[in-house]
Amino acid sequence: MTKNVVTVDRATPVSEIAAILLKNRISGVPVVTEDRHVIGIVSESDLMHRPEIGTEVRRSWWLRLFSDPDRMAREYTKSHGLRAEHVMSRIVVSVSADADAGDVAAVLDRNHIKRVPVLEGGRLVGLITRSDLVRALAGAEIGKPVARNGNGAVQKALLEKIAAQPWLSSTFLTAVVDGGVVDLWGYIGSEEQRQAVYVLVEEVAGPRKIRDHLRRFDEAA
Repeated sequence: MTKNVVTVDRATPVSEIAAILLKNRISGVPVVTEDRHVIGIVSESDLMHRPEIGTEVRRSWWLRLFSDPDRMAREYTKSHGLRAEHVMSRIVVSVSADADAGDVAAVLDRNHIKRVPVLEGGRLVGLITRSDLVRALAGAEIGKPVARNGNGAVQKALLEKIAAQPWLSSTFLTAVVDGGVVDLWGYIGSEEQRQAVYVLVEEVAGPRKIRDHLRRFDEAA
C-alpha cells in the first residue's frame, strides 16, 4: 500500500490534474475534502475526451434525437469541465485498512479498476494499485513446494489438492508418486485441464518428472 498518496481537491484545475498524473507517473488520483474524505477519483479515462485535444465525443444528429438529455449534459460537464469536481468519477470503490491481498485483488478485478483507495474511519490512509500486487508477487517465492518427506506424504498432498479443485472430476483421476516421478492416471475433460493438472503437480511436488497416462472423457468411447 502507498501511504503518501497524491491527491487533489474538488477545485483543482483539470490542466493541473493532467500535469500531476504525468509528473508522478500515475494513472489516477483521489479527490479529497479537507478532512481526507474521498469524494471522487480522476483517472486518465476521465480526461480522454476533451475538445482541447480534439477527442470530444460527437454524436450524429439522429442519435442525439434518441439520446437522454441528462446523459448528454453529464457528458458535456465531463468533457468541458474545468475542475476536478466536474470530471471526477463520483462512485468510489474502496477497501478497508484491514483488507487482505486476496480481497483487494478481487475488488480490482470485479470492478475493472487499476487502483483502490484504502479507508479507515471513512478517511483516506493509502492507495493500492495493481502494480503494488505485482511488486508483492515479485518478492514472493513462486512455485516452491512445501517440504514433505517420503512418497506417501507427497502423494497424499497431491490427492488432497486434486480433490479440492472444482474444475476436476477427482473421482476419475489419481496420482502415484515414486521418487522423482509422478504418474497421472485417469480421465480429464479437456487439454486445459491437463495443463492445469501439470501446474498443480509442480506446485505441490516440485518440478518432478510427470508421466502422463491421462485420457480425455471424449476419447473413452
